[in-house]
Amino acid sequence: MTRRLLRIATVLLLLSSEQAAGQGRSSGTDIASGGMMDSATVARLLVKPACLATYVDSARTCVVQDFPVQSNGIVLSGHLYLPMQGGRWPLVILVPGGFNETELIMQVPRYYAPRLAHCGIAAYVYWKRGTGSSGGVYADATYDDFIDDIVGIAEALALHPQIDSRKIGVYGGSSGGLLAPLAAARSGIISFVGSASGPIVSIEEENNFNIEHALRARGYADSLTRKVLPLWHRHHAAWARSDTVEHEAVAAEVYRLRKHYDPLMLPTPYGEVFADSGLVFMWPVFRSAHRDYLAELKHLEGMWLSIYGERDEIVPVPSCVRNIQTLMTEGRDKHCEIIVLPDVDHSFINPETSRQVPIVRILVNWLNESVLGS
Repeated sequence: MTRRLLRIATVLLLLSSEQAAGQGRSSGTDIASGGMMDSATVARLLVKPACLATYVDSARTCVVQDFPVQSNGIVLSGHLYLPMQGGRWPLVILVPGGFNETELIMQVPRYYAPRLAHCGIAAYVYWKRGTGSSGGVYADATYDDFIDDIVGIAEALALHPQIDSRKIGVYGGSSGGLLAPLAAARSGIISFVGSASGPIVSIEEENNFNIEHALRARGYADSLTRKVLPLWHRHHAAWARSDTVEHEAVAAEVYRLRKHYDPLMLPTPYGEVFADSGLVFMWPVFRSAHRDYLAELKHLEGMWLSIYGERDEIVPVPSCVRNIQTLMTEGRDKHCEIIVLPDVDHSFINPETSRQVPIVRILVNWLNESVLGS
């Protein structure tokens, strides 16, 4: 992929933050009702919980502990937010989304953590490997590394004297909305999952969907976009299948088309990807593109709430919902609930009004009603 074009796609994908602005367009695709939460329940979950009504940013409403975690030979830097009162508390591990733009991907975890703790739910905020003060090399990481890090965090915190090890969950937005349920599928310690705008599709399908909208956001005419999209699809398919022959064929076509098209419209050939420092933020995606993570989600047990915006242009919502619905019918009994919020985008913002749905309310109310039994 080209540096500037993928940077656009990355910025769009990273807008999982509830503080970020965004634009969207309706998918125009009907979604079956299986597992979908009814509008009355959604409306009830959107009512501000009493605990959030008393939350004040300037007040000291929780205890924050420095809590590093060892994971596969590195140390992850993180902080545990605990309610002021003593006792043992349920825990939510807040999984960063996006890539390695640290300040952006940490906005939601930092926003949620003190509010959850104020509401009687411990929260853990950490810097993914190779970012912030965490160890490891981001450029060498894969999705499997990120997933195993989450599992390691859950195992470490299950031993904390103020954490109820029976009630440990994960919550992630955007790419974190895929990593979070995968961690739950790998760990018997994680008993519930919340995800927002999670790409529950193959990396190939996500990339195809994402690049189409990134090209349009870049301002290229639809006629030009239609001409180059088949090449992008071949490019993504070659990565998904680790097909070196097709990589070479795509590269030859890219070199030919660079003479006639804006190079920023075209994929970066296989041989150039890991030599381009401008693509470091995408290297874990490239290294993970061949993995079938959907098959792994069949092993997920416990409660799972998955939230989407109907006008998401970063994640193919209808495909994600269909995949979750299929997962609900496979393997062991699943307890999945799906919310698709109308008229909002990947960041749950209405593009016309700029108003944002307060997802933190849904999370707190859902935890209290469906998971924690209060």
